Amino acid sequence: MRSPLLCLLLSLVLLSQQGRSESAPTSPPEVVLPAEIGFITPADVQRHLVEQLDTQIIDVRTEEERRLRGSILNSLNIDHFHGQRKLDALAKLDKSKPTIVYCAIGGRAKLVALEMHQMGFKNILLLKGGFNAWTATGQAVAK
Repeated sequence: MRSPLLCLLLSLVLLSQQGRSESAPTSPPEVVLPAEIGFITPADVQRHLVEQLDTQIIDVRTEEERRLRGSILNSLNIDHFHGQRKLDALAKLDKSKPTIVYCAIGGRAKLVALEMHQMGFKNILLLKGGFNAWTATGQAVAK
């Protein structure tokens, strides 16, 4: 009795593993950014803001992330996950002004920056390392 049950369980385990590949990706594909989209380090943001007073700062994290961890002072929250509402909010911004975009580590910000570039934004900078790098380097956080 135990042998047929063991064989059945072993067969189910083997079937569940079928089609799985050891080389299956474990992270999303790399986003290829146009050369016009640049990067800025947390340490360089303050200098940039002094030199470019009209810079827009866009936080594409969720409202929950902002509430729990804070944000960069004067940043505008445009949640990456809000689809059309996100696109509508971006469309209201001045496309000619310098714009710093950030999320927690950089993945969502890259996707939004690519959309912004396609919408005609001219001067997009991604915060290198995202908000995690911002806080790790001791930069000011608005709560």
